[in-house]
Amino acid sequence: MLQSMTTRIMMFVVFGRPGAGKSTVSQAAVQLLGDGDGSNVCIGKLNNVDEFLYIYLDLDVCVPQWMKDNFAKGMYPTLAERFEFISTACDYVSDKLNSCENQSGNKPLVPIISFSFVNTDMRVEFRKRFPHSEWILVDTSKDLAEERILSREDHFYKGSGCISTDDTQTDGGDDPITKATESSDAADVDNSEWEFKPVDYPHVILDGNDEVATNAQKVVDVIQNQLLNISS
Repeated sequence: MLQSMTTRIMMFVVFGRPGAGKSTVSQAAVQLLGDGDGSNVCIGKLNNVDEFLYIYLDLDVCVPQWMKDNFAKGMYPTLAERFEFISTACDYVSDKLNSCENQSGNKPLVPIISFSFVNTDMRVEFRKRFPHSEWILVDTSKDLAEERILSREDHFYKGSGCISTDDTQTDGGDDPITKATESSDAADVDNSEWEFKPVDYPHVILDGNDEVATNAQKVVDVIQNQLLNISS
């Protein structure tokens, strides 16, 4: 039982290059965790015993209109603009979670976040604000992501010149947030080509070529395994 646990347990961040299918996979995972009624906030059980309140937040809703307009023109935010954006997005997440905690009836809250997190600097800032997070990468090639982007309707992001990169993972020893900060400082550039930067901290990797249902179930497995570890 989880009676002694804090109200907010752990955050799960589903990320990847634009067109990876992060939002679709995340929404499908929430439906599997809850009762499948289409809501982004749902109650689900673990081992038919402990109840959790799952909340899904897509940080695309935080993108201001001027930034959407620029994306549509192939103009990407500068380092300073990204910092301002991610600060606002973090505040949005905190406000939503605080509101849900007040209405949770003491059920442990499990947030699921989706966003591209193309740049190292935004990952660093988000991890500073929410250090107890498990990151899940929907790994896709540039070509597949661009193909999916071209098939989208009514989305502000229209594609970019991003290139495929190998995802790397820390071997431990160094503090991952400090290491990521150093990487960001060393590459203090505006990322004008909007490349998806390598990931230099531990994360789960999903194959973006797999079906949505397959990856959604993998996200559910990651979440439930973490919750079981915490409760044991």
